[in-house]
Amino acid sequence: MHAPMRRSFSPDRCSFDGTSPAWHMACKSHTPANYPAGRRRGTVRHLVEPNYVRSTVRPTAFPIDTLIVGQGLAGTLLAWELERAGQRVATIDARTRGGASRAAGGLMNPLTGPRLAVSPDLARRCEQARIHYEHLAAQLGQPLVEPMPIRRLCQDAVEQGRARDMRHPWLSVWQHTDTRPDPFHAPFGSLDIHQGWRLDLAALLAGSAARWAMPDQAAECFDWTAIRFRGQGVRWQGHAVDCVVSCEGAAISENPHWHSLPLHADGGESLSLHLPIDLPGAISAGFTLVPLGRQRYWLGATHHPGRAVSGPTDAGREALLNALAARLRMPLPIEVLGHCAGTRMAPPDREPVLGRHPRWPWLAIFNGLGSRGILRAPDSAAQLAQHLASGAPLPEDRDVMRYAHHLAWT
Repeated sequence: MHAPMRRSFSPDRCSFDGTSPAWHMACKSHTPANYPAGRRRGTVRHLVEPNYVRSTVRPTAFPIDTLIVGQGLAGTLLAWELERAGQRVATIDARTRGGASRAAGGLMNPLTGPRLAVSPDLARRCEQARIHYEHLAAQLGQPLVEPMPIRRLCQDAVEQGRARDMRHPWLSVWQHTDTRPDPFHAPFGSLDIHQGWRLDLAALLAGSAARWAMPDQAAECFDWTAIRFRGQGVRWQGHAVDCVVSCEGAAISENPHWHSLPLHADGGESLSLHLPIDLPGAISAGFTLVPLGRQRYWLGATHHPGRAVSGPTDAGREALLNALAARLRMPLPIEVLGHCAGTRMAPPDREPVLGRHPRWPWLAIFNGLGSRGILRAPDSAAQLAQHLASGAPLPEDRDVMRYAHHLAWT
């Protein structure tokens, strides 16, 4: 006896206006009660496994609520939020040279910049971000967040004066630590920063990648010209798609729909090293040295404001190694294990850019996280997911509509 045939969605028979019988039939067939055991709503897997899609439709031609282009930190967190909202999500990891997420050290340092300023709501935002990543760690079944004390080495007399006057629950008092028995030279003293932590970005991205990844889609870059208009949605390689979200980072400059946004590049390079020392925490001294375990360290980063980087350079490598060597009390053998380059993007107001295109509702963006990406990404992803899934309004200072005049003719 043959099993009863399941109804399946064919984009060729749907107008995307929500009124056609094929649309209602498809939506009914994808209700949770009709999922085979072990298949989850919101992921690609339950839609593409054998014997689930009718043989008259290509196994890969399933409907997608949201297709995310780019699976760095922004794309990954957005995918998690949309899945929670019950959407069918697919991702294309269009890896382009210069992805900032894969070059970052993942350190959440609550005190950065020469002014040593701590914003009033920073404690709340840091705690919310940490809890968010710990929830993801529980879902992935692997640790992602590690407490990380940070020692800030003052760089000059001006910074030393500010450090002496600083009073905050997260900071130790200034210490004249040049006589401290450790490997670093600190003639202007130092501060210990509490409440720092490190996010294992590599583990987060790798652990999430296969969850929504499109099969056989490992292209170097996403081809935006392959999108075809269809009613209120679009079709891409045979798939009916309601919304396509650009989470491309620096590659946004080559996107035909978003390239005119006023996003400014900040390129940088980082190294992974082996050092024959065991540090209890990170060092911040004009550069950042982050322990990764087993005497491995992340060292970064150079900065090139206004300029994207296309790849690692000898000059970047030498600049980082020289900065580290200048702070060491005595020479140490340094083994370079890896060298990365990436470019962050940020708009003039330094706030993330989220939302739908002012002309095409099927097109959206998530970009501009800047230097505080780890801190800003969780709540920005939640806001955009609610906007895409249910039409919830976005904060005006993050809504892409504030730059609509740049997009009027694209």
